[in-house]
Amino acid sequence: MMIDQNGKPVTKPALKQYLETYNAGVRGSKEFGALPRALITICDGLVPGKTTYVKCVEGQVQISRRKDGKVAGGGL
Repeated sequence: MMIDQNGKPVTKPALKQYLETYNAGVRGSKEFGALPRALITICDGLVPGKTTYVKCVEGQVQISRRKDGKVAGGGL
């Protein structure tokens, strides 16, 4: 289960917002610092065309890195 910086389980809407912030790519910003560390590690490890799963409160979400370098969540 993905846990946010406040120790609470992540919901699908929150994960969608986190991925948008991650894709903005402003590392070192206040918003980027609020992302769950596990999510950053997972997203940084994804290579284009590869897929993994993240467990949220509502179930698993498939995330993948597209060829343009952005990380997208299926079903968000």
